[in-house]
Amino acid sequence: MKHLIALALIACLATTASADDKPEGKKKRAGNRDAGAWMAGNVAKMLEKVELTDEQKEKWNEAKKSFTAQVKDLREEGLTPELMKKRNDAQKEAREAGLKGKEMAAKLNEGFSEEEQALFSKQQIAVRSLRASVAGMLTPEQMAALPEQARKQMSAAKERGEGKGKKQGKGKGKKKDA
Repeated sequence: MKHLIALALIACLATTASADDKPEGKKKRAGNRDAGAWMAGNVAKMLEKVELTDEQKEKWNEAKKSFTAQVKDLREEGLTPELMKKRNDAQKEAREAGLKGKEMAAKLNEGFSEEEQALFSKQQIAVRSLRASVAGMLTPEQMAALPEQARKQMSAAKERGEGKGKKQGKGKGKKKDA
């Protein structure tokens, strides 16, 4: 009888222990889920505070598709989540050390190959392009409704243009021969 009670007790404990375990499913950011979706999701969260027109929603969807395609291409070229984590950790350390500007950029490039640095550069250009296209479609009233940090990012992206300099890619101009 003692053995039967002991077995029943063990069975009850095993059942409750297995019920507490979380089911083995997909992790939140497992693998190559829709590449760039979480970055675009962050911008989408900012846009929730703003009433977008139907035309703006179309433009947003086009910009989001373009961005996720660019990020997917970068992932195929070798921009892995592990590489991004390594760079984010380096960026966090640099911020905590109080580095800014060129010093921070130099610190972020340490320990990465030229190919990896080129991938990071392409990713930054894609993010700026997304922000610039979003900033270009918003009205001044909508920009004012954004949170301060988002407004700064969008304004900076809009002022820069899509990765072009002061003259928006028009060059220095040519001298005419007389």
